Amino acid sequence: MSEIRIVAELEVLPQHREELMPVLQALVDGSRGEAGNIAYDLTEDLSNVCHFFVIETWASQQAIDEHNDTPHFRAFVGFVEGKLKGLAITLLKKVF
Repeated sequence: MSEIRIVAELEVLPQHREELMPVLQALVDGSRGEAGNIAYDLTEDLSNVCHFFVIETWASQQAIDEHNDTPHFRAFVGFVEGKLKGLAITLLKKVF
């Protein structure tokens, strides 16, 4: 299978934004260091500082499965529980 791209859209509750930032930094840094990661970027909505998009590219589904079991990803998942207004995950494949 070819590369898999993920867009993770999350909106954090405003009162949790500042405490989330170091957790997001650890997630980005750890993810970029993984063997199966091709790209991992955190972006912020220009009109809403609590609305983020994580744009990821992975070499394979196996790389994503391994990522989902890393300490930095599990720490992120545990931290955001009850602190998000919304979360949406979209998996994509490149067409052209």
